[in-house]
Amino acid sequence: MGKMRELIYCQECGVKLNEIVTDEGVNRKICEFCKKIAYENPVPATAAILFNERGELLLVKRNVEPKAGEWCLPGGFNEIGETPEECCLRELKEETGLTGSIERIIGSVPGVNPFYRSVLVTGYSIGNFSGSISAGDDSDEAGFFELSNLPEIAFKSHRELLKTYMDKELYSTDKGMLKAMGAYVITSGDHINVAESACEAGATIIQYRDKAASQSEKLTKAKLIRKITRNTETLFIVNDDIDIALISGADGVHLGQDDISVEEARKIVPGNFIIGKSTHSLEQALAAEKDGADYIGIGPVFKTPTKEDYIPIGVETVKKVIHNVKIPFVCIGGLNYDNIQGLLTLGAINFAMVREFASDTKNSVKRINNMIAGN
Repeated sequence: MGKMRELIYCQECGVKLNEIVTDEGVNRKICEFCKKIAYENPVPATAAILFNERGELLLVKRNVEPKAGEWCLPGGFNEIGETPEECCLRELKEETGLTGSIERIIGSVPGVNPFYRSVLVTGYSIGNFSGSISAGDDSDEAGFFELSNLPEIAFKSHRELLKTYMDKELYSTDKGMLKAMGAYVITSGDHINVAESACEAGATIIQYRDKAASQSEKLTKAKLIRKITRNTETLFIVNDDIDIALISGADGVHLGQDDISVEEARKIVPGNFIIGKSTHSLEQALAAEKDGADYIGIGPVFKTPTKEDYIPIGVETVKKVIHNVKIPFVCIGGLNYDNIQGLLTLGAINFAMVREFASDTKNSVKRINNMIAGN
């Protein structure tokens, strides 16, 4: 490994830097000739976080210093005239042979490099990837690893970005289920009051569904619910209406079988936008997964007055979803405290209800969450 490079000459006049001054609480070099302080800015770099359908993380083994022979996230330094997003996707292609699209920015963390001193690494999650793995450029191996069996990741900045991703992600470390949120609250009746009470009780997701309201009324209510959820850990989803979801600043939208496809919706929403899909069979669930849905609703599991025209799918279909669908799923339809306990035994952990949350919302949310925690 090379020696850490030091700034030796003035970037203004070329005179050797010898003097040290304290500037804004930091010791910096200053040119004794022109008296210009030598500020050192970090070199921008990117890193890609990509999981396959089995929840395995993509890593590359470096063939150059620093950290030759060690594993890290695909990534590298920005080229001139290149955006960070373009850099991330280029490095992904060069080092692994895979192509993909930016889902969301994970964050930026400082790092240290023996050649460039300070670097600033921006992490992005990658979706819709395709191609066959073919290591190249600065890597001589690339592959997917289970989170329980990861090799040591060489760079501290990459480890921090991965931790941030895992902390923020909708997925659990098992990749294939939502975090144990328990109560997925679908609003009804007094939508605003239900949303407020659900947030206070610790609901992780609130879906605003209002079939009777006009578009103008929906937007007004959606904005109010967004305001309620903004400073909480509760995600806000709008049912059906992508325009209402986008204008209100919601975290995502939930689409029905008769709405536009997830693929088409992706073309008009931000990269970090959550898209859920209602499904009523294993075939529809698998199709939604293939289409790129972030999660699915599966049901109605049991007979429900809110979906009188739908034949209940039954517990057997839920079992098939558990064993065949890799993306997160939420059970819905005719649920109550008794039959939820049976679904918990099967392995389901997320439950959407309308009637149970319409009254005594706080206690209902807490009761469901406690059932999940105690299972």
